Amino acid sequence: MGFFEEDVGPDTISDMTTTVILEDLAAITEDFCTANGVPLFSFEIGMGHMLPKFVSRNGREVPIVLIPMDIVRELPIANDWERAAMENARIRDRVNRFLGSIARPTVADRKDALRYAAMGSQADFDFFLAAVKANVGNYDPNLDALGYYRLKAIIGNGFADLKQATSYDLKLPRVVKDTITQFKRHVEAGNLWEELWVGSKPKKERASQLIYYAIADAFCKANDLDISPEANMGGGPIDFKFSSGYQARVLVEMKRSGGTVVHGYERQLEFYKAASQTEFGLFVIIDYGDLGNKLNEVKRIRDERLKNGERASEIIVIDATRKASASKRK
Repeated sequence: MGFFEEDVGPDTISDMTTTVILEDLAAITEDFCTANGVPLFSFEIGMGHMLPKFVSRNGREVPIVLIPMDIVRELPIANDWERAAMENARIRDRVNRFLGSIARPTVADRKDALRYAAMGSQADFDFFLAAVKANVGNYDPNLDALGYYRLKAIIGNGFADLKQATSYDLKLPRVVKDTITQFKRHVEAGNLWEELWVGSKPKKERASQLIYYAIADAFCKANDLDISPEANMGGGPIDFKFSSGYQARVLVEMKRSGGTVVHGYERQLEFYKAASQTEFGLFVIIDYGDLGNKLNEVKRIRDERLKNGERASEIIVIDATRKASASKRK
């Protein structure tokens, strides 16, 4: 749906899918809880099925619906489904015909051509859908490529190794920087780097963001501050927005070393800062060993801004490369 309709993202698709299969999920939840002695209660959304409940702090009773692990999966991103679809000769030929008259097709041109190719007929759409499905598997909790289960474990043990309970009499930027310092220490000097890799490949950017969020949230709770992940600043979501009251705001943008580091620092973070009406931003680079000359370039941009008397966001590099065990480190 994100391919055929604009402004449709993972949350919308998940909500729609859950609505369609809700009765089946309720039945599975009721069967599991009955077999394991979990108390059940009647709710309107259960469609006749009894469900367990969660009682919030204000006394509100919220039904719980369990999701089987084998139906949870990552949504295929653009490169995944485009590559999968183009492996099908029938779709590839149709796409090439649409692009034949364009000397230098843009990303938008290729996307439009693929849409036309897939929507040419019922058979063409079936080919497209089959190609996408063939490249999507369920989310493997053992690999945990996005760090969801690691985040669950961190939250479950009460942040024993991660939180900082000391209260600050200092300003918000100092607190935010300390959250990053804590994350950096656990990745570089501890074993948290292991949670950022799947075998020999770095996990997706989302994994580092989720684990950092767990650490930062503990700081914010201890110091009565607000943290908003993926807050939309008007032109897209900044990774993290910290605030204390209305005027005090600090933004944190986090990039993988293999991503658009220079653009993220030079343009993206500055746009978010302007939209959020703040001059305070921190740019965090998660270095998996493929940073290359990007660090020199963003440092050059920062030095030039400071030389011109402008405020420049601080750059923090976190070494997330694979480490030897503690016994083998020199």
